[in-house]
Amino acid sequence: MSIHEGQVSVELVPLKTNLVNLPSDLVEQLFIQDFIVELFFTAPTPKFIYTGWSGYTSASGAKSIEMDPALANAYGLKEKTKIKVTAIWEYEEVTKIHVEPKSASDWEVTELHAVALEYKLLSQIRSVQLNAPIIVYPTGSITATLNVKKLEPELQNPKKFAKVSPNAEVIVAPRTRKVKKSKSVSSRSSSRTRKSNEISQIVLKRGISLPHEYFKDVKETNTYELYANFNEVIHTLGKAEYVKVSIIPGPGSNNNNKQQADQSQQVNLETGSTYVYAKLTHNGNIHNHVGLSRLLAIGLGVEDKVGDVVKIEPAHVNLETKWKFIIHPYTTVSQPQQSDQISLNDAKSKAEKEAKRQKNNELKIELSEGFLDRSRLTSPLTNGLKLPSMDHLPQGGILEFKNSKSDMFLCFPSTKYDIDIGDEYLIQESLVPSTIEKEEVHIEKAIGQDELLKKIEKSLKRSKIGALIFGASGSGKSLIINQISQKLHDNGVYRLEIDCSDFARESVTNLKEKIKNWLAKCAWYTPSVLVLEGLESIFPAEGENADNGQTRQLTEFFVQSVNSISKSKNLIILATARSKESINSYLFSSHCIEESFNLRAPNKEVRHSLIESFLEKDGLKLSKEFDISQLSAETEGYLPSDLKVLVDRINHEALSQAIEKGQSIPEKSISNDLFTKAITGYVPSNLRGVKLQKSTTSWIDIGGLTEAKSILLETLEWPTKYAPIFKSATLRLRSGILLYGYPGCGKTLLASAVAGQCGLNFISVKGPEILNKYIGASEQSVRELFERAQAAKPCILFFDEFDSIAPKRGHDSTGVTDRVVNQMLTQMDGAEGLDGVYVLAATSRPDLIDSALLRPGRLDKSVICDMPHKDDRLDILKSITRKMNLDEGVDLDEVADKTEGFSGADLQAVGYNAYLQAVHEKLEQDKLESEGEVKSSDQDVQEFVQLSLNQIKKKQDLKPLERTQLLRQIKPLLENIQSSKESQSANPKPTKKDSGVIIKHSDFITSLNDTKPSISVSEKLKLGSIYNQFVSGRDGNMPDGSSSNEIGARSTLIIQAATKRDEVPGSSKWVLEELHNLHENMFQDVEQFTYSVASEITWAHEALDEILNDEEK
Repeated sequence: MSIHEGQVSVELVPLKTNLVNLPSDLVEQLFIQDFIVELFFTAPTPKFIYTGWSGYTSASGAKSIEMDPALANAYGLKEKTKIKVTAIWEYEEVTKIHVEPKSASDWEVTELHAVALEYKLLSQIRSVQLNAPIIVYPTGSITATLNVKKLEPELQNPKKFAKVSPNAEVIVAPRTRKVKKSKSVSSRSSSRTRKSNEISQIVLKRGISLPHEYFKDVKETNTYELYANFNEVIHTLGKAEYVKVSIIPGPGSNNNNKQQADQSQQVNLETGSTYVYAKLTHNGNIHNHVGLSRLLAIGLGVEDKVGDVVKIEPAHVNLETKWKFIIHPYTTVSQPQQSDQISLNDAKSKAEKEAKRQKNNELKIELSEGFLDRSRLTSPLTNGLKLPSMDHLPQGGILEFKNSKSDMFLCFPSTKYDIDIGDEYLIQESLVPSTIEKEEVHIEKAIGQDELLKKIEKSLKRSKIGALIFGASGSGKSLIINQISQKLHDNGVYRLEIDCSDFARESVTNLKEKIKNWLAKCAWYTPSVLVLEGLESIFPAEGENADNGQTRQLTEFFVQSVNSISKSKNLIILATARSKESINSYLFSSHCIEESFNLRAPNKEVRHSLIESFLEKDGLKLSKEFDISQLSAETEGYLPSDLKVLVDRINHEALSQAIEKGQSIPEKSISNDLFTKAITGYVPSNLRGVKLQKSTTSWIDIGGLTEAKSILLETLEWPTKYAPIFKSATLRLRSGILLYGYPGCGKTLLASAVAGQCGLNFISVKGPEILNKYIGASEQSVRELFERAQAAKPCILFFDEFDSIAPKRGHDSTGVTDRVVNQMLTQMDGAEGLDGVYVLAATSRPDLIDSALLRPGRLDKSVICDMPHKDDRLDILKSITRKMNLDEGVDLDEVADKTEGFSGADLQAVGYNAYLQAVHEKLEQDKLESEGEVKSSDQDVQEFVQLSLNQIKKKQDLKPLERTQLLRQIKPLLENIQSSKESQSANPKPTKKDSGVIIKHSDFITSLNDTKPSISVSEKLKLGSIYNQFVSGRDGNMPDGSSSNEIGARSTLIIQAATKRDEVPGSSKWVLEELHNLHENMFQDVEQFTYSVASEITWAHEALDEILNDEEK
């Protein structure tokens, strides 16, 4: 079956395939692509072409067919040629295709891109014909022609065409290049070139520039040598002593592969030769690689590189006895054009010429005694060879053979040569050759990260593609990446380092092109490692309300490209980022990045080692008396970059101290005082922008709460103070504490004071501050809080009013607090745990908190802040009045007795009210003294007269306040006069006692009369029952605080109370029992605390007062 189309015109379009785009008239009759396209033309000779349809319609017109120019050229078709098109559905299939490259150049391209062709060839052809050409496209700019020699199974149709099976096997026969025998052959190499008329093949090997760790056993020599394993090249190169070495350019090079393969003997002296002759040296320890000596790598322009594809051919020497070398120095500065006019300053011109002649003579001497010394010329030289940088040749140069028929020089005993200096050649600074002596590159080692490095190396061996290292800026990501990539480089792995922040503002199209080039280089120089620093710059995470189209598109393109290359090439990706969440998650879900490693702040031992290392670089060291514990306490949470800045500050302080003391050299030993001065005022990078609360409350300001203080110190201070002991503990340490108790009993005060007592950072959060009406915002606030605490570790994260953000789940119609509780559980009991972060939560209603948060591993310990008893009240009063000026008659013990039922806040109010009472009395006394109404018997009253030039002011009397202010101003003068009088007197008067505010016992009594307990009896009983049930009365099924669902539960309570009201006995005992029962019923139904229940309690209290009055009567 077939469909015919009339005469159509050929249009040449770069399709990069053997398939064609058909005319629209023919496409309308087609439904599937599974057919063969037959093209027939008569000019210049009748010929059939069998190909396939690409699936696209010709854009050149309804009567035109589009094909690739290379395909048309292979069949002799020209543009606008008229051909006949036929679609054929009846055909045979072949499973084996035997092809042969059309030329040696085609074979070299096929061999070089064998892997690419293996994946692309069957997608570029649909049908084949015996003895017909196939055009293959390994890359976008390179083509090769293959001739079909045999098809299996054997075809029955007379035209010998068939469709290619999807599982077809393509077998390529080699086609090698013939080498003509040289007319003049050296007697020394005649035995080695005896088979020059035979076929000689090219060897392609992966090259490594020396010196390199991969070639540890090779000694550095100033010769042109190629190190290879003879067992791998002898079948191709034979016993050749010298070889012709060149580099096949990879992606990004301007040279074409075919041009490189068909190099001519013409040498461009300005750019240098693209090949270098070298001596072939055996090294049995090398496998699948060749080593290029330092001079050979410089000559080829690949010094200090790994992974270049090296092309090796046997060299055949022409013997000449007389040589003349011309050295053309390189220069990076263009010379000014010389004028035809006669110079006015002949002396200056002669001096310049003489200086240049002297310089050339010195260069000749250096070359003849060094690089071109006869005793050192054990390896060949090449015409157009790039010379390395030398003392008198700072930018390098080019070696030219003058009037020579050969491009290869060998030094024999009878060889004579002269050296001359030629014209300078201008080149770019980036192309200046390196020196013979390689500069030693020092890779700084990451101190204290040995375990992490082992984990990453183990991961890279096990992982298929790559790994991510993330951490804060200054944590040492780049240092670790450099150390790992350098180790891979020492093992012969090509390294490509990219700073992604340089491409953050590029468009998606440009970034795709960049990524394609990066991966093409890695594929060419395989095995390779691609280092991407700052990965979040080009692959950011997708935001909720942002335009994520570009980042998603770019990430998917990168993943697809990496996966396609990693199937056939050995590729490793090492990436760094600030955090794992800042990167597009598709990189992880697609397994492009399989493992991630978090760089945390160093511990005490590592910080000690880092500081000593930084000090050693500056010529400093820690003194023997230096307190290491102070170092641990003061630098907790510091990153390596912070410690480096701190050492710089120490060095600056040492210099400043030396200048102050007049010393010319600062002290080399660092003392504790110097360290303290340097660290004062310095804020580490991870704490900049973090809001930390600075509490002025000290431990001694809190009275009572002895048991709570002990538990907090045990949980928070001991692990920090005795870190080695707790580190060796096998059990997980306590990291969360719930402070619960009556309102005003010191929960918040205790949390703020413990941070300063234990030397920890403190972040305080009020419960409602977290809640947000937008979905996801509350959970994000929780995550950010824990991130801030982790950055500020060791840190206490304090949640006040905890019951408002973590109530029992299932009772919030909006679901906000449920999600907050879930996020809290994730943060507090995650897989990584809370390292250095302690969670403190305070509440007066622990029964309302979700029970999951109270299980071990979260809020492990519950500490009650109970109502203070007498000893605690006395301790609290002493703490409150510690800074007050008390009268000798104040009896705090009596005050403690009279404050039964007072909380800590109430006692503080008593103390402050007493102080205010004393202040009022003092002000009143000062007012009376200023008016002269009160005069002390043991003190002289100071009188003064105000003089003023203003007549109006003379007529006005001073107000008491103004008089008091003036009296205070002149008081020092009067005291000085009085003291001078007393010093002259034999019996001086006693000086006045401190006139500050003195608090008397009567002030406390007055304050007690004005201050009432903030917690009522009913509330105290209610909370006491809740706390008792929370500690000892609860089982695994904790009450959720919801209202009772039992039928008639609330009405029964009210009816019982009403019944009891009619049967009131005349006993107070019965009323107390009934009051207790009412409270207990109310506690079981907290959410249903209605006005009815409150009225019953009010009635019980009133009844109790009446009965007590009757009993007294």
